[in-house]
Amino acid sequence: MSDWSAAQYSKFKRERTIPAIDLANSLNCENVNSVLDIGCGIGNSTAVLANKFPHAEITGVDNSANMLETARKENPGIKFVKLDAENEIGNIKNRYDIVFSNACIQWIPNHRKLLKELFSLLHNGGTLAVQIPQQSKHPVHNIMKSLSKSEKWNSKLHVERMYNNLSENEYYDVLSELTDNFRIWETTYFHSMPSYASIIEWYKGTGLRPYLEQLSSDDQKDYLRDLMQCLKDTYPIQKNGEIIFKFPRLFFIAHK
Repeated sequence: MSDWSAAQYSKFKRERTIPAIDLANSLNCENVNSVLDIGCGIGNSTAVLANKFPHAEITGVDNSANMLETARKENPGIKFVKLDAENEIGNIKNRYDIVFSNACIQWIPNHRKLLKELFSLLHNGGTLAVQIPQQSKHPVHNIMKSLSKSEKWNSKLHVERMYNNLSENEYYDVLSELTDNFRIWETTYFHSMPSYASIIEWYKGTGLRPYLEQLSSDDQKDYLRDLMQCLKDTYPIQKNGEIIFKFPRLFFIAHK
């Protein structure tokens, strides 16, 4: 895929940051001197960590030059490094008191291997904290997947969006192999959206990217019209004219 658009992603910065705040607030860690933020994006989650642990050395890593440019501009006092978490975790030589990841690893395959690698970056007594969008429970993701397989679109959408998440039970088993001190929970966020177009704008910054990049400009417009109709069939409009956009997310914290 092409590089991420920091501007598009930032349109819903507040909503995307709330889970990072919730995850950080779930950390009851003392004597934190070093924190690594995996998939820091525009630095919103990294800023949350810097506020939570003001005396720690905070490092954000991401594979997107565009996202990192924004992160550095908005957070000049924080260290940001370009790193591909899928292929370059082994290049990280430091060890950390906290390894944190907010809405990143769903883009990375082989979570069994990845979580072991992330856990290995911790000092003894360190903490791994992760939040993952529950894509299989999102109606929009299922709609996009169904559209891509429809007779109208299957000849133009050759590459399907890959969903790398494990089930809750599988994450439990992976974590239990790493430590006996962990917990898992799920939170569904109710976002009030002003229109169906706003839901599409949300996904243009994330999940729609693999689909739209395969289409011409005209086909993109046609695909988004079809998606808009499916959204209207799926999400009712509330009495005040807004749409409740439910977004389930899985959290886990594991101590080494």
